[in-house]
Amino acid sequence: MIERELPPKTFVYHRVPANLRGSTLYPLNQLREIHPDLYEELKESYASRPDIAALRIPPLGNCLWNDVLFFSPVHPARHLAALEAAGHTLPSQWRRYFQIDAALIDPAKAVIKESRQVLWSGEFDIDEGSAVIGRECVPFRAASLMQYDDVPAEMREYYATVQPGSSFPLFLKMAQILYKGRVNLDLPGVRVIEV
Repeated sequence: MIERELPPKTFVYHRVPANLRGSTLYPLNQLREIHPDLYEELKESYASRPDIAALRIPPLGNCLWNDVLFFSPVHPARHLAALEAAGHTLPSQWRRYFQIDAALIDPAKAVIKESRQVLWSGEFDIDEGSAVIGRECVPFRAASLMQYDDVPAEMREYYATVQPGSSFPLFLKMAQILYKGRVNLDLPGVRVIEV
């Protein structure tokens, strides 16, 4: 019998929401029907940046930004180490994450957004911003996540320029997985980790 080495498992990560209800992760826009009060509360995070919420994701059927879940391919401990090296830490509510086996992500409903260009709210045209997103997306393949599993050097440099204690975007120039689907958190392959 020939033994074959199995490829290493790959995972994606999503912060455990403080106000999670039930055992399913939903994109924000799906919450409008499922938990309208929660939707109203969470959409407030886009109140000062409605242009971000209006962005479209061309490779996922031109759906809206809030029609997808966002996952990181970087283990939260690596992310925390990069922040700490620059004198920062994660807020306490950012210490618990779902670790999700990437095999649970349907590749037909997901892309990897490489984040080469930053779209600052108020500084882009929605159509052009959506086109930028389309150009930055590559097909989702669990096996390709390993090339995105660390905090990029330019993000580490950015962290070093930010005053400790101030508020700033944590995932600005990092690849993200955009998933136009839901995740059942009761499935084998999903667990909570803490950093």
